Amino acid sequence: MGFGFQCVAALAVMGVAGCASVVSPDSCAARLSDIQVIGSHNSYKLAIPSEEMSLIEAQAPEWAVALDYGHLPLTEQLDLGMRQLELDVYYDPEGGLYADPLGPRLVGAEYDAPDLAQPGFKVLHVQDVDARSTCYLFTQCLSEIRAWSKAQPDHVPMLVLINAKQARIDLPNSTIPLAFDAAAFDALDAEIRSVFSDDEFLTPDHVRGDAATLRDAILGAGWPTLSETRGRIFFALDAPPAVIEIYRRGQRSLNGHAMFVNSIDPGDADAAYFTINSPIDSAAEISARVSEGFIVRTRADANTLEARRGDRSRLETALASGAQYISTDYYQPRTEWSDYAAKLPNGDSVRAHPLSTCEIE
Repeated sequence: MGFGFQCVAALAVMGVAGCASVVSPDSCAARLSDIQVIGSHNSYKLAIPSEEMSLIEAQAPEWAVALDYGHLPLTEQLDLGMRQLELDVYYDPEGGLYADPLGPRLVGAEYDAPDLAQPGFKVLHVQDVDARSTCYLFTQCLSEIRAWSKAQPDHVPMLVLINAKQARIDLPNSTIPLAFDAAAFDALDAEIRSVFSDDEFLTPDHVRGDAATLRDAILGAGWPTLSETRGRIFFALDAPPAVIEIYRRGQRSLNGHAMFVNSIDPGDADAAYFTINSPIDSAAEISARVSEGFIVRTRADANTLEARRGDRSRLETALASGAQYISTDYYQPRTEWSDYAAKLPNGDSVRAHPLSTCEIE
C-alpha cells in the first residue's frame, strides 16, 4: 500500500491531479509537487587546478570556459539551502579504472584520491579532464547526504539527480568508461539501498501505491503531501531514452526500482519526473508538465555564461515557469565576474511555486 495521497474531496470530484491553481490555500494540503527550491548542478565538482586549466585552455578554450566552476562540500551546500543535488556516476566494479587521470599526469600535478582504487561507482565529472570530487565514492556522497538529512528531519523532500556517465572523450590514451547495462543498474540501485533504508527515501513503488502505473498515480492521487515526505530523499535518473530503457529492466512502471527516470513523454507509464534544462526555450512545456502534476527540474544557468554576464533572465524564467527544482552553479556569486547568484525571491530554502495556490509551512 502506498501513501495516503488525498488532498481534498473537491480535487477528486474535479479529477485534478494536484493542488496547483485549483483550490485556496486554506483547503489545500501542500504536496511535494507544490514546492520550489534551488539546487546545485554537478554538486560534487571541485574546481580544476590552474595548471590543468591552462592545458585545457590551450587545447579546447570553449571547454575551459564551461568547466570553470566548482562547489562546496555537499553538507555546506545543504546548510546554505540547496535542496537538489546532482551526482555523475561511473561504473567501476573492480576499482581503479579512474585512479590515474590523464590531465594531472600531463602537467605533473598531485592527484591524491585513494578511494578511487576501491570497487564501486565513482563520482566524477569528465574522466581524465575534470576528475576532482568532494566525494569520489557514490556511497560516500550518499552517506554525507543521509547524515545531513537525519540531522534535519523536517527538510522538504530533496531530489538527488543521477547521471550515468559512459561517454568516451576524444583524447589519446584517455580512459574508456564501462557501459551501463542491466547488471550495472542493479548494482547502482543496490548501492542506494545500502545507504538509505526503505523509509528514508521515496521510491516509484511508494508513489504508485495501488495504481496500475506510476503515471496513473501522479494524474490521479498525485505526489504525496509534504507532511508525509519531509525528511525524505528521492532519486531520479537523468539519461537519454536508450539508457532509461536499460534502467527499466523490463519494468514499465519502475516496479522495485530505487530511482524515478527522466520522462520524455507524459504518456509513458512511468511518467512522473522531467528534466527540462532550458527554461527560456521550454517555459510553456515546463508549466504544462507542472500543471499536469509532474515534477520538473530545470537550470538557472549553464556553462558559466550567466554568471560571467550577470544575466538573470534564465533564472527569472525558470522561477516563473513553476519548475519545482531549479539547478545552479552559483548559489554564491563569483564576484570577480558579477553579483549573479540563483536564489528564491523570498530568500528561503523553499516556497510554493507560482502555479500553486497551496501554502508551504
